[in-house]
Order: sequence, then structure tokens, then C-alpha cells
Amino acid sequence: MDVDTDVIVIGSGAGGLAAALPLAQAGERVLVVEQHNVPGGLCHSFRKKGHRFSPGIHYVGQIGEGGSMRKIYEGLGVADDLAFFEMNPDGYEHIQIGSQFIDIPSGKQATIERFKQRFPADAQGIENYFSLVDKICRQLPVVSETRSFCDFLAVPFRTREMGRYGLFSLKKTLDDRIDDPLLKAFLSIQCGDHGLPPSRTPFALHAAVTGHYLDGAYYPKGGGRAIPRAFVRALKKHKGDILLSTPVEKIITEKNKQGRHAIGIQLGDGTELRAKKIISNASPQITYEQLVGRELLSKKLQKKLDKMTYTTAALTLYIATDLDLAGMNLDSGNYWYTPFTDVDAYYRQTQNPNIVNAEELPGIFVGITSLKDPDSFRNGHHTIEAVSFISYDVFRQWQHTTYGNRPDDYHRLKHKLTASMLKTIEHIIPGIADHLVYCDLSTPLTNDHYVKSTKGSCYGTEKTLSIWPFQL
Repeated sequence: MDVDTDVIVIGSGAGGLAAALPLAQAGERVLVVEQHNVPGGLCHSFRKKGHRFSPGIHYVGQIGEGGSMRKIYEGLGVADDLAFFEMNPDGYEHIQIGSQFIDIPSGKQATIERFKQRFPADAQGIENYFSLVDKICRQLPVVSETRSFCDFLAVPFRTREMGRYGLFSLKKTLDDRIDDPLLKAFLSIQCGDHGLPPSRTPFALHAAVTGHYLDGAYYPKGGGRAIPRAFVRALKKHKGDILLSTPVEKIITEKNKQGRHAIGIQLGDGTELRAKKIISNASPQITYEQLVGRELLSKKLQKKLDKMTYTTAALTLYIATDLDLAGMNLDSGNYWYTPFTDVDAYYRQTQNPNIVNAEELPGIFVGITSLKDPDSFRNGHHTIEAVSFISYDVFRQWQHTTYGNRPDDYHRLKHKLTASMLKTIEHIIPGIADHLVYCDLSTPLTNDHYVKSTKGSCYGTEKTLSIWPFQL
């Protein structure tokens, strides 16, 4: 078969670029095809009225000396093109639950001590919990590091804690060790980083997220777009290429003795490109149902797709304000707020369609990017990204409308939800609604338009207890 290139990667999100770059470094001819006019997927940045916003990158862990993320960037040859600002080491997470506050500092031992000082009656449970987080984080890479049959046989012995506790829910893990409900809520707040409530979160998943940030958090200089830009530069250095504003219409397949396999893609304009390997960074639903075609799938694969569920959708409010946020004692740490001590109850509220009638939303995440990246603070205006989860069902009635041509009732709902979000943000930034220089709301449909998510999903497929781990 004549080919145009060795590898075609559909989508330039973090997964697509992370696959494309090492293949190019290994000598493969790689072409990345991206439907948006900028690379990066949710890692991209955009400008509105002179203000820069990054929809998906709010913080990155393990960037310090010896950190695993730093090693990945160094190994891929992009570290020299990336610079990071360390977020507030005394509180890279500021958590407010009702009227109760705690700041999470950098460093495992510092974190443990802060929790023990606040919750002395649960001191032993806190030690036990973070010891288990540490063990799970050390054991998670073991499975992927197997290089021989002997390594494979040793996996159960080298991953005892992960095998015993990893698939328990986060809720059960906390209930077995912690008594204070407020402490459980503080320890569960980073569920917002994977989009599942504690009762449905495999502990191994939450431990990986918590462990990723235990040594502190960082923000890329130049915003989220700095990361895909570094990857694209490295890709082109190794003779790879990327096509922007180029939607893929179809994955071309053919049948052989082993079954059906991908041999190329058809672009939106009808152009066909052939390759030895096709990698899709699109969601499973888009990849198999839309690009391959359900009629070409095996019954087994169809059943797997039918069982597939996606993480919650979200609202993102992009704000520029003339408030002196630093003068209000706000800093580069993230801010989380919810009135719910029961985090599962918070998630149930976010998925209730009646949320559209609430004066306030049940919780919010706020990142002040102009304090995380001081270079982005311009003209005395701070930039803010605020995120709150919501059910896709709220917007389903407009899913077949097109961006830039949505009906009036959609825009009225956006206006109403914007007011609700601003009311919720007031718990963190008093007076914000009266000091708006710029304000615009992104909905799940916006997410579907720009990054081709499925049902506005924030984090792709759910890694729940019922399907985790999942492989097609």
C-alpha cells in the first residue's frame, strides 16, 4: 500500500501530541491533524479583548527537581522550551467548605502536619491515608514497567496495596480511616480534577491525582498554550508536521484476514491520506461511532461503546476584573468553594437539571491566572477562570445547533447561569460582579465545538469502579 506518511494522529490534545512526538523522535514520519485553528485541545489558550485565557491548564504537579512530570518533559526534549511559575507553596489549594477553610501546602509531610494540627483526633487516620496514597503512587507504574515474564509474575507482590485497596472507592477508603466529615470533604475536594464523586472514584485514581500535587503545583509561563507550542516545535524539529483547521471526516478501513484495520483518513474537503498507523486522540464515541462507523464495528466493540460513560460537563466563566486581587490577599493558589460537607451530595446537586433555577451554584473552582503567571497581568486587569460542573442534559435541547447561531433561549440561560456563577464566586472574591472588565461563559456545547468532546465531558471517559480500567 502506498502511504503519504507513517503515522497520522487525529487531534492535537495532550494525548495526541504525547504520542506524536516520541514517534517522530523514533524516526517515523508523523502528521498530526487538528480541526481547531490552534493546537493543544483543552491545553490551548485564546485571547478576548486583549486578555489571555487557558480553558484546561490550571496547574501542573511534579515539575520540581526530580519530579516525574519534569522527567517526562526532559525525556521528550521540550523542557528547555517550557518555564513554570511555582504557585503559592503555603497554599497551592485554598479550600472553603461553608465557613471552614484550609490551605494545602507543598510537600507531603507539610500537608500531613497541617491536617493533623487542624484535626488532631484523626491524626492516625491522616498518617494512614497519606501513607496509602504514597504506596499506591509508587505501585501504579509497576504494571507498565514489566519487561519480562518474571516481571509479570512479580507484579502482584510489588503492587500489594494497589491490589488490596486501589479499587476500593475513595469514600470507603476515607470512611475506614477518618471520622470527621469536614476532613473527609477537604481530602475529597480534588475530585474536581477527575470529575467523579467519592463513592464512584477508584481510590487508585484519586491517589494518583493527590500524589501528583503533593510536592506542590506550578503554572506554565505564557499560559496553557505554552505546552502544546513546545511539543509542536519539537515535533517539527524531528520532521513531523501538523495541519490546523483541518477536520477529519472519516477513518478509512479495509478488511484483511485478521479483521478490519485503519489505513488512512478522509478530510472534510474529501482529501484522502494514507498511513501505516492511525492514532485517534478523539473520544471513543467520536473515533468509532463517527469516524469509523458503527456498522463496521464488531458486536463486542459495540457493546463496550454502549456501556461507556463520560465524565461530567462544566461551565467555565472567563473574567477580567479591575479589582486589586493581590491587595485583597488573594494569591496564585487555586480556590475551591462548596457549602456541602458531603461531596457526593455536591456532585448530585451539580447533575440536577433544576440547578438552572438556583441563585447560586453548588460549588466553584477559581484560578487567578494573572497571579499564577505575573507576565499576564496587564493594564491593571486580573484574569480569572472559574469552573463549575453541570449536567449535559441542561443543554441537550440545543446540541444540534451551531456555534455562533444558537437560539435566544440558549443565550438567556447563559446569562442566568453567569449571574449564578458570579454569585458563587462572591464567596471567594467579594464584589466581583461590580468590577467586570470582561466576562463570558463557556458551556458544554462550547466544549463540543472547540475540542470535539463527547457530551461536553471535562475528562473524557469515566474511570469508574464498574469499567476501570477500560480498554477497547
